[in-house]
Amino acid sequence: ELRPVIGALTKLYEDTSKALGAPNAVAARKREIDDNSKRIGALFAKLNSADISPNAASKLVQLCQALDKGDISGALHIQ
Repeated sequence: ELRPVIGALTKLYEDTSKALGAPNAVAARKREIDDNSKRIGALFAKLNSADISPNAASKLVQLCQALDKGDISGALHIQ
């Protein structure tokens, strides 16, 4: 089940967008936020259509669990 992954990535996107100054971001930051949105959207489309390998799905679950715990170091070591 990948719903927790979608939830964790959505929260991460929202947090980083706020950190970049959304919705009042300068043009360069707005482009970065828009690019992040497109990439996350593409990943969500793959997740929703099950167009992702079991290994990648497992790694995403591990990554999101580490991020949810605030374990940045652990998240960086998941490959």
